[in-house]
Amino acid sequence: MARKKVLIITYYWPPSGGSGVQRWVKFCKYLPEFNVEPIILTVENGTYPLVDNSLLDQVNTGLQVYYSKSIEPYSIFAKLMGKSSKEVSTPSTSFSTEGGLIQKLGVWIRSNFFIPDARIGWIPNTFSKAKDIIEAESIDTLITTGPPNSTHITGTKLKTWKPELKWIMDMRDPWSQIFYNENLPRTTLAKKIDLNRERKALQSADEVIVVSDSMAKLQSSIFHRNFSIISNGFDHEELPEQDEKAEKENFVIKYIGTMTESAIPHNFFKAVTDLPNEYKSKIKLEFFGSYSQKIHAAIEQYQLSEVADFKGYVPHIQAKQEMAKADLLLMVIPNTKNNKLILTGKLFDYIAAQKPIFYIGPESGDAAKIINEYGLGICFNYRKVQKISSLIKESIDGSKLNYHTWEKDFKDHPFSRYSLTKKLAKIIS
Repeated sequence: MARKKVLIITYYWPPSGGSGVQRWVKFCKYLPEFNVEPIILTVENGTYPLVDNSLLDQVNTGLQVYYSKSIEPYSIFAKLMGKSSKEVSTPSTSFSTEGGLIQKLGVWIRSNFFIPDARIGWIPNTFSKAKDIIEAESIDTLITTGPPNSTHITGTKLKTWKPELKWIMDMRDPWSQIFYNENLPRTTLAKKIDLNRERKALQSADEVIVVSDSMAKLQSSIFHRNFSIISNGFDHEELPEQDEKAEKENFVIKYIGTMTESAIPHNFFKAVTDLPNEYKSKIKLEFFGSYSQKIHAAIEQYQLSEVADFKGYVPHIQAKQEMAKADLLLMVIPNTKNNKLILTGKLFDYIAAQKPIFYIGPESGDAAKIINEYGLGICFNYRKVQKISSLIKESIDGSKLNYHTWEKDFKDHPFSRYSLTKKLAKIIS
């Protein structure tokens, strides 16, 4: 039987970095095993907050990848600010209203004229290119994945153009209710336009995929319909090598990923500061990724400069190896509205690293539920300073902190990319 062809429209694709990229690189890796042939349409001249050339090596050989050009306002904004496109498109800095008049004006314009996001300049060429591909390849199934949610506007237009097209809308994050929107200076009119576009897309799509139970409930409050849940995951064929059990000079706690201002773990830092010197002197805090510059002020405030080390962004393969070298993996959910539904891709790489997770965030959130259900570490809310200090001491003394290893084949793990792709294939068929 011939494979079913599916067109996938995604803005973020290698060499772009980040969990959204990995999600669809891995789906494309395993979909052929379920008799599905993926075809990618991505941006030709994208501005990416993260670049990871190593992900190019993970793209299936023979995968068809098409490109279309975009009008990129971040490039224009970068020139006005005297910064790189990468700097101004990074969430931890691009949505900040601090700084000079140009910065504030730029954020206001982005918030109220680029709806739902600054990638709307990609829609016209993507719509035209997608129509050509669909007709040339006789495609009857379309998948759009966002953010950016402007990708779903392209999906809405294609569904209107060809109503018999099966459209699957993949929402990796909420749309109008995404956490950083509450910090943007959006007008009432901009919010209304954004919400109306979201509802139209949710109404038009044949299937909508979200990444968590809580996100399904949130989206149902915006437009009532059925939602399928497929989380992010890890590739069982790329598990990081476990660190040797040699004696270490320090007890290493690592944070790997993006850290916005609302995710800066002040009480965790205070808990480390409050440790007796005999314990504090053994700790090394290492941060990999992109982070709000305000974290440096927090480190100074809590007098942790001697134990904190900022490594910057590293390729995904290296990041996974760094996770496996940690004694504890720090995970912080931003302290924002609707944060219970935040389920970052980092959690699943942490699971694959097979090291205890030290989670700070809503204790009833989706991420906390997974950590508790599978015995992956310990969960705290934002305020438990004294208890955090006690658990760090216990960890340094050798406590395993409610951590259980996976004893079966990782291919069959519910969060392996293979298992998740099997779920996706059923939705496609």
